[in-house]
Amino acid sequence: MTLQQNEMIVQDFEKYMRDTLQRNIPFTLENFTAFATSLINFYGGSNLISTSERREAALVLVRSFNAGVGNRITQEDLGQIADLIISDSTIDYSLLNPIFSL
Repeated sequence: MTLQQNEMIVQDFEKYMRDTLQRNIPFTLENFTAFATSLINFYGGSNLISTSERREAALVLVRSFNAGVGNRITQEDLGQIADLIISDSTIDYSLLNPIFSL
């Protein structure tokens, strides 16, 4: 992945985090994985990342989430969460609309 792609992913995660705080949405792993799944699939469908970059992009998101919760998730679990994110092909635009309208 390029530096530009990495920055795009981190910026979109930061928008998601700010939006959840502003709207008092719980910053939970379940909510995050639904967002991350939709975002990764949107990126892939828009050719912003390639199929081979999906896992790496998911790891960037998961590491960002982990930092947001005080780095409580182990490295092994981060990989499993990234694999879970890329195993799902759904896109929930209601989760993505707030970050793209900011």
